[in-house]
Amino acid sequence: MRTLIGALLLASLITLSGCAGTDFSYDEARKVQVGMTEEQVVQLMGPPYSVVSRADGQMWVWSHANGMTGASRVISFKIKDGKVVEVPPIPASFK
Repeated sequence: MRTLIGALLLASLITLSGCAGTDFSYDEARKVQVGMTEEQVVQLMGPPYSVVSRADGQMWVWSHANGMTGASRVISFKIKDGKVVEVPPIPASFK
């Protein structure tokens, strides 16, 4: 029984340590539009991985990396005065 519990704990730790950042999908990101509020973006995308303050507003960044597969995704939106002011184009090939 101890061996089984230990194996399950180890598998959980390996799984958790294989990912970093805030998980999101490009399908969700494609729904973000200019004029959306910060709250609407967080409701759709989840909290950003980081927020970078700039003179012309903030860049809200979502980044997710899988250490096990090497796959990674990154997207950012420019926010000013609590609303999205810039949305990058996301190629259809990004899944």
